[in-house]
Amino acid sequence: MLFQFAKKYSSGFTLIELMIVVAIIGILAAVSIPAYQDYTIKAKLVEAISLSTPARTAVGVACSEGSLSLASTNATMGLSLATAYTGKYTTSVTAAGLSLTSATVTIVLKAIGSGITAGDTIMYTANCSIDTGTTWTISGIGTNIAEYLPKV
Repeated sequence: MLFQFAKKYSSGFTLIELMIVVAIIGILAAVSIPAYQDYTIKAKLVEAISLSTPARTAVGVACSEGSLSLASTNATMGLSLATAYTGKYTTSVTAAGLSLTSATVTIVLKAIGSGITAGDTIMYTANCSIDTGTTWTISGIGTNIAEYLPKV
């Protein structure tokens, strides 16, 4: 044999390999942590949406029965007081008639993480039509509430 190779046993990783792995983990963490925080806020908003179900149902019934009016409130639609619909992340749920063909359900929120501040609101607006029934749109009042609103 003309050439003899020295046997070199390698154990472990090189410094550059470890640095690359750490960099990849850092990039993944930088992307995933804010996304995780957004998902937790959206998950907590489910409570508010669930608590508004009786009010949205009452508005739909009033629309179907033709009893919706400008004077429609929680009391006239057979609902409890607005503050009776409260939870860990929800302050109140209020139903109110705007006209014979429209109404709103307003959900006042408590602070949720750093994304939603106390007093931010989610507003469902109902439009009644003989042809299409009750259709809903959703909007929010607050600094960052628009990015956390659920789909209608």
